[in-house]
Amino acid sequence: MDEEKDKLEQSMNEVKPGEEKFYDFIEAAAHDLQAPLRKLSVLVERVFTKNENEFDERAQEHIRRIEACVDEMRSLINHLLELTQMNVATITYEPCDLNMIADETLDALREEINHEKFSVHFHSLPVVHGNSFQYKQLFRNLIENAVKFRKKNIISEIEVLSEVISEVDKTLFNLARNKKYYRIEIRDNGVGFNQANAEKIFEPFVRLNPKSEYQGNGLGLFICKKIVTNHHGIIYAEANEKEGARFVVILPEIP
Repeated sequence: MDEEKDKLEQSMNEVKPGEEKFYDFIEAAAHDLQAPLRKLSVLVERVFTKNENEFDERAQEHIRRIEACVDEMRSLINHLLELTQMNVATITYEPCDLNMIADETLDALREEINHEKFSVHFHSLPVVHGNSFQYKQLFRNLIENAVKFRKKNIISEIEVLSEVISEVDKTLFNLARNKKYYRIEIRDNGVGFNQANAEKIFEPFVRLNPKSEYQGNGLGLFICKKIVTNHHGIIYAEANEKEGARFVVILPEIP
């Protein structure tokens, strides 16, 4: 399974995200992987259920590792399917209340990862024009990232706040002077990262931390960057390994 996953990653890196065939490739790959993965998942569950009492500790550990690999591949497929929705030529824009989108996203995440210890505080967020589906994915991936890379034995504290971009910052970021922009920050108290890797983390399949410690496929932040780019915005990250990370998203009120 790892060999097939490595081949998929290599193939994706050989296709430029701006090309139409990029989306054709990932959609086909995702759908092709779904069926065998479902079969594998069912078979593993059946084998374990019928033979649980006969397996020694080592065999049970092997089963758990297979299940972990299946979960990792399922996550990769889901992210690939997300990417098929990122083609700027097919998206529509509408007024989006980011407060409502953030609340809905957080409610869904709490149902899925309620065993994790995390707290999210949203300050007042703006209404911007954009694609609501993509904005939900943006918040979801950024919050999931903060929860995933939390420090052990402490509650993950995540804060989301926003402000209007000043004229000075418009010049600094080379933004259109006749448009209104918002800066949205997602701050956490997690493990952070080396600032030297601040641009690298937005590349596909990049993982800065050992897979044995943090699960993931390295696509979440890549998707975030694609979403922000689709909305003519900017995303960047700042962090150190003591105080956590800060992800900054700059979005125009109207793309």
